Amino acid sequence: MPDLLRQALLLVPVGVAVGFAGSLIGVGGGFFIVPFLLFHPERFTPQTATAASLGIVFLSAVSATVGNAPRRRIDYRTGGVLAAGTLPGAWIGREVIGRITDRQFSIAFGTLLVLIAFYLAVVRLKPGGGLVRGAPRRHRDGDGREHAYEVNAPLGVGVGLGVGLVSSLFGVGGGLLLVPFMALAYGMPAILATSTAQFAFVFTALVGFLEAARRGHVTGPGLEAMATLGVGVMAGAQIGVALARHVREKVVRAAISAVLAGVALWMFLRE
Repeated sequence: MPDLLRQALLLVPVGVAVGFAGSLIGVGGGFFIVPFLLFHPERFTPQTATAASLGIVFLSAVSATVGNAPRRRIDYRTGGVLAAGTLPGAWIGREVIGRITDRQFSIAFGTLLVLIAFYLAVVRLKPGGGLVRGAPRRHRDGDGREHAYEVNAPLGVGVGLGVGLVSSLFGVGGGLLLVPFMALAYGMPAILATSTAQFAFVFTALVGFLEAARRGHVTGPGLEAMATLGVGVMAGAQIGVALARHVREKVVRAAISAVLAGVALWMFLRE
């Protein structure tokens, strides 16, 4: 069996699972993809693994956005404000990752995974009245429901800057930062916040990936991984979008939390 076909049979199902889970809770899958690539026999470095992951996050975000757009689940204006903040952060993230050691990256990434696993296991979003005051927004989704919330644009740009840095540094989507922010600070419904976050990641991941390419962090094996994993991720994202209202989020969150805790342990022990 040709190596490329063998790799596709292995990586496409992984991508489907990552895209499916990511579209349900608003992440781009980088939390799984980066450790997976670091474990890959091609011996990816943190720089090349995160670059490839950003490319896959971009494909996942595009796929989820295409699926959510006809369902009117995206607040484009708010997503654009958040994206504006993430873009300079994406550049800073690539600057930082070029200056840290593999061991420092492993510890930092493992710590991030522990925090995310704890969040998924414990925190439950209950959007309603937002915690900050801002411009009133009303959005009617494809099911005819009208949602009212308030958007503070300057705060969104500032939060986006931090999310963009984390996203580009670790090769992740950052949805587990943006979605709670929009739900709690703005009072935005979770499904609308998730879809809007995915829209913002289209731009964040693209800028991070292009900056990584400019710095020489995009390699041949990385492009191959993007192609094979990306096909699965895009398909999985569409499945997640279609089943978003029929899948028990509690079960998905518990399963992802357990997996992330195990991956975090491996990152801490990784030499």
